[in-house]
Amino acid sequence: MLKKIIICITICIALSQTVSAIGVGVTPGNLNFSAQAGGSDTKSLFVINTGTEVSNYRVYVDEDYAGWFEISPDNFSLGVNENKEVILKLKPPLSTKGELDFKVYAVCSSQSSDFSVGSGIKVPVHATVSNSGIMLGMLLALVIIGAGGFYYLKNKKTN
Repeated sequence: MLKKIIICITICIALSQTVSAIGVGVTPGNLNFSAQAGGSDTKSLFVINTGTEVSNYRVYVDEDYAGWFEISPDNFSLGVNENKEVILKLKPPLSTKGELDFKVYAVCSSQSSDFSVGSGIKVPVHATVSNSGIMLGMLLALVIIGAGGFYYLKNKKTN
C-alpha cells in the first residue's frame, strides 16, 4: 500500500511540472521572475512537440507586457518528440513596481495544414518588480554630477 502511494505521489509531482496540450508541451508549468525596475531577470521555458508530426511553434507574452520581454527564439519548428529551450528575459521599465501576474503562450500549428488552427498552452507568470535603490542611485548620480560641476566652475574661476 505504501509503495502505491509513493508511486502516485511521484506521478503527481512529475505531472505538475510539465503542462501539455495536443502537439505542444512546456516545462516548467509556471515561471517566477524577480527584477529591479530597469534591470532584468532571465528564465528558460522548454517547448516540446508532443504531436505526431513536425509542427511550427510561437512563444509570446500578454500584449500589455510584450515590450518588457526579449524572447529567443520566438518562432521555430520541432520534429516529433523534439524540444527547444526558449529564453525569456524580463526587462521591466523604470516606472514599474509591484507584483504582476500574466501569461506566456506557447502555440503550435501543423506544417501540413493550410489553416492557422493550432493548439496552445498558457503558462502562468508571476513577476516581482522592485525599484528600491533606483531613486538612491539617481540621487547619488546627481550629487556626483553636481560636485563635478562645482569643482569645474571653481577651478575655471581661479585660472
